[in-house]
Amino acid sequence: MTKAVLLFALATALVAQQEPGMGAGGGRALAEGPIMVQIYQMRVNRIQQSLGLPEDRAKALAERWARWDREFIDRAKQLAQLRQQFNQTLLGPGGEEEKSARLRPLIDQFMTLRQQQEDGKRRFETDILQSLSPAQQARMILLVEDIQSRIRQTLREARPGAGRL
Repeated sequence: MTKAVLLFALATALVAQQEPGMGAGGGRALAEGPIMVQIYQMRVNRIQQSLGLPEDRAKALAERWARWDREFIDRAKQLAQLRQQFNQTLLGPGGEEEKSARLRPLIDQFMTLRQQQEDGKRRFETDILQSLSPAQQARMILLVEDIQSRIRQTLREARPGAGRL
C-alpha cells in the first residue's frame, strides 16, 4: 500500500509540475497510466477489506474516487498557475493600483476554483457515502482520510528541500 501511495504522490506531483504548454491532455494521460491503475486496484482492495463490499461495489467506489482525483488535480494545477500569475504581477512593473486592477479578475478566478474544489470534495463524499450503511460510511471516511493523509505526507517528504528551513 505504501508503494502505491508513493506512486500516486509522484504522479500527482508530476501532474502539478507539468509545464503549462502541455495542456490538460498531457496530464490526463499520465494520471490514467499504470500508476493510477495500481492505485485504483489498491483502493478496490482496501474498500473490500475495510467495508466488506463485493468487488463490483468496491470498483464503483474506487472509480468515483479516481474521478475526484482527476478533478482535484486539474483544479489544483489551475490554482497553481493563478498563484504564479499573482507572483508575476506583484513582482512586475506598475504601481499598486495598476497591479490591483490586473489582480482582481485573477483573484476572482482563484476564489471560484477554490469553491469548486470544496464543492467537488463535498459531492465526492456524498456520492461515495450515499449507498453505505452508517458503519460502512464511518469506515469509508476513515479510509479516505488515511489514504489522503498518507499522500499529503509523501508529497511533503518528496518536495525538494523538504525538512529544511
